[in-house]
Amino acid sequence: MSENRKQRKIQEKSKVSEDDIVLAEKWLVAFKNPNSKKNPQSATFIRQFYAPGFYEAYDIVATYAEKLKLDILWFKEKRICGYTYINNTYPQLESFCTYCNNKFNHVDPIPCTKVDCIAEFCSKGCMVDHYKIRHKF
Repeated sequence: MSENRKQRKIQEKSKVSEDDIVLAEKWLVAFKNPNSKKNPQSATFIRQFYAPGFYEAYDIVATYAEKLKLDILWFKEKRICGYTYINNTYPQLESFCTYCNNKFNHVDPIPCTKVDCIAEFCSKGCMVDHYKIRHKF
């Protein structure tokens, strides 16, 4: 890339005003897992995530559902959902492992076995290592 083009790109990026920035809203999505072997009737779950707009939210939800082969029941901005949804906290759509900091898409992340610890893990190995380092002493 030429030096002039680099300078132009830098100037374009620095010209972004506060009015151009779209804030991310919290969204809720409900999925159904048709491949659940335990109980196909009650295999629905809700997750929350952040997205700046409808189309971005749709892209996030559709990508997640396609990766895990889930059916999308609905998704809405959390602030326009009913009272029962607004006052509940739901697990994140995609989480980061507290121990190894890798992104994981498990339907149910593995929580720490210590009662007052809120850490979530991608595997039992990460949970055991976290427990040894953080709670053993």
